[in-house]
Amino acid sequence: MSSVSEPASQATTSQDSTAERTLRELFFHSSFEPQSRPSTSSSYRALAESTPPPDVSNPSVDDWQAWCEQFKGNAEAELTRKRGTTLPDLAADQAMHGSRSPMYAAGRSTVTGNENVPAFFQDFPATGERQMQLYTFCRPPPGQALKPEDRNQWVSFEVHGDICKAYSDNTFTHGRQGTNSRLGYPNSGLEDAVKTRPPFLDDPMVKAFRDARVASGKPDAVPFQEFQNGYLADLGGKVQAFSKDGQRLGTAWPGGDMTAAPTQDPGGVQQPTGPYGTTGPLNGDTSFGNATVQMGTSASHGGAVTSLVYDGKEYINNKDHGRQMQVAFSLDGYNEALMPTEAGSHRNGTDPISTTQVVGYGAQPGHMTSTVHPAYWLEPGEEAGPYNGVSHAKNTTLVSEDLITKDITVGVGGHDNVIQYDSHIHLAAPHDTAYVEAPTTYVNREFEKHYRFDPATGESREYPRVHSEDPKPGGFNDEAGNVPLIVATEDGKHAMAIWSPDEALPDLQYRLHQFDLNNPTDDCSKLSVTFGMSGGVPEDIKTRSYVIVGTVEEVKARLAELYNQNPTGVERKWPEDMR
Repeated sequence: MSSVSEPASQATTSQDSTAERTLRELFFHSSFEPQSRPSTSSSYRALAESTPPPDVSNPSVDDWQAWCEQFKGNAEAELTRKRGTTLPDLAADQAMHGSRSPMYAAGRSTVTGNENVPAFFQDFPATGERQMQLYTFCRPPPGQALKPEDRNQWVSFEVHGDICKAYSDNTFTHGRQGTNSRLGYPNSGLEDAVKTRPPFLDDPMVKAFRDARVASGKPDAVPFQEFQNGYLADLGGKVQAFSKDGQRLGTAWPGGDMTAAPTQDPGGVQQPTGPYGTTGPLNGDTSFGNATVQMGTSASHGGAVTSLVYDGKEYINNKDHGRQMQVAFSLDGYNEALMPTEAGSHRNGTDPISTTQVVGYGAQPGHMTSTVHPAYWLEPGEEAGPYNGVSHAKNTTLVSEDLITKDITVGVGGHDNVIQYDSHIHLAAPHDTAYVEAPTTYVNREFEKHYRFDPATGESREYPRVHSEDPKPGGFNDEAGNVPLIVATEDGKHAMAIWSPDEALPDLQYRLHQFDLNNPTDDCSKLSVTFGMSGGVPEDIKTRSYVIVGTVEEVKARLAELYNQNPTGVERKWPEDMR
């Protein structure tokens, strides 16, 4: 609940009565209907008279403030009592016994039947960024009339830490912060959901948060507070709202909106539902894009892209931690035996957790960025496949000291369906060789068809499926060439193209793998921008690629347009030229 500073033009006059000045001061420090401040000529009922509750269907500020005034003395007494108690949470208790603001009037409750019960609150500390607010209001037992003079009817609750900040944030509560929000008044102090087991405890987002805490050696706990119409849960610096039946209310704070449709759990495909440009509960969770293309990244996969939706269709295959849309690179010729991988490690498997360490991330409506210390694909001592040249992993740590930074922008060049993918690899130590995939993208099995398209000439060729075989020295069968690659559904209505203006790099290829494995749910197609470096690898490797989605003909048109703006002049090598 934000206090409102009164400008000098609204200063009280000498003709104002003490009661009027008190009422106006109370109102000016309340966020309730700040657009309707009473003028200096306003008159109020004498406080000695009984003031009836205002008509909530058409309330006036004057009536509401006069009504609140009858509760003020009892509210001050209850807050004084509450400040003399001890809170179970040490940080909250210290805040409550520190500096405090004056008492302010809050807005009405959003609970039917309680619209006329005013709440009062104090900020802790008195100035600066609030860490806690203390609320008090009358709550008569069932069947009893509202009697502010009955101290047994008053209840008080603290709202603490990040939960307090979310409860007070207009952007999160859709302009109705604090007690004016759909959550209503607080019904509890800070609690642990693992002990009290509220209905949201089984939410996949909450489960992922608990798993991450336990994996990092922290106690299994989920701080939350209950409100009249729902809950706010603190999921490690992110606050998610839940309804009374445990369903998510919108996207997580900060950056989210309590009134928005919820995102899916970060352990699976995180299909963004908007508003675009939000961050989720864990480091690396984002939703971004525009009305045409919606994308999402997940902390459970190291902040890698786990969702790309166009025309209602999900493109990204998210089966394990080697798929997604991500950056990976192998060093010194050891292939998977020394391969930092953005999304996580081989042993992360299908679990909703990543060994990759997210250093920083952020999202705006059409853009996201992240920096990570990538996990090595194989754990130290893990057996390597027969196509890796060595028998076991060469890395001695789970996580690489190298850094991967990516910047993704959706909607460039005046086209909503063109995605710019910039990657920056910073190597922590010298290496003789490197093989880079920036990015590699796994799409779902329905993207069966594929084409090569020369954007300089407009020539297009369709190729048969590249059937995978069991891994052998050299790995799975693949198709190489420096002619940009397009994959598409059978009807051609959904396609993806990939092209890099850096295709003059040594041995830059657009590679395709198509996996037809024993389990059809594992089938997918992989398209990558790849290049190799030898004779000493630079400390910093920066590349730019473009990903285009749409129909087959749309992506061809956008590819030609991009190329004409950034011609490379490379000599094209079609797949048949590479055999």
